Amino acid sequence: MALVTEAALRDEFRDADPSALTRYEVPAGTLVTPSARAWLIDHRIDLVIGGKVAVATPRTGAAAQDRPSAPAPAAPQADPASALPLFIRPDAFDVIDGSQVADKPEHLTALRGNLLVPKNHPQIRFRGQLDALESDILVAQVAFQRLGLAKGVADLGEVLRYVKQVLRAEVLDVPFDQVSLFGLDDEELRHRSHYPKQYYGITHFAASVEDGEAVVLLNQLRTTVRTVELAAYDAFATGGTAEPRRIDLIRALNRLSSALYLMMFKAKTKEYE
Repeated sequence: MALVTEAALRDEFRDADPSALTRYEVPAGTLVTPSARAWLIDHRIDLVIGGKVAVATPRTGAAAQDRPSAPAPAAPQADPASALPLFIRPDAFDVIDGSQVADKPEHLTALRGNLLVPKNHPQIRFRGQLDALESDILVAQVAFQRLGLAKGVADLGEVLRYVKQVLRAEVLDVPFDQVSLFGLDDEELRHRSHYPKQYYGITHFAASVEDGEAVVLLNQLRTTVRTVELAAYDAFATGGTAEPRRIDLIRALNRLSSALYLMMFKAKTKEYE
């Protein structure tokens, strides 16, 4: 029995442009690993095993003649509270192991479109980490409001919107290109976090109880973002020292931790008061 792995796909298409392909066909009986299926889905390539579509990607829809087709939603409106599109239930669900079910089992969840994966799939874990981060930001906003730090509440609101857009970019598999916060672009965020004395008048510091609640909460958020960034590496790792997929999201989270570090300086130097 032939076996197709993610590593084999990457090697096969090393010198080709996967975005130019729409179908990947293998003989009947070929075993395609879950990670290989996910790679094809991420590149919007239909998997065809023995002439039958095993997994149809969002590019072409579920067009196999021997299975029910999922309705193609016409530009669903986004939910402003979550920054994600409205969910339209498909006629059937594809499972990452190649099977198909009419109803979603409790132990599976949607990765993208009508594709179901186990709830401990690395990308699902990553989404859960982003969800938890949003919750922690809201808790910090409540605390800043209680402390009378209106400017800090506003900055945290911008951070929250940023995180929602990171989640949206991952779920919809679209590029994340808004690497800016507080009017600072990618390089400005990085430079200020490396040379804080030039901008805030004080050098690098480790948060302590004497810095007060606002600084401590921001430091907690900063370290949480580091944890989320590691979850992104786990979700999109390609093996060894190779650059992971979705490096745009990983860079976005790295800059977000820098932005929260800058907020710590603003809180410590009383800019929010």
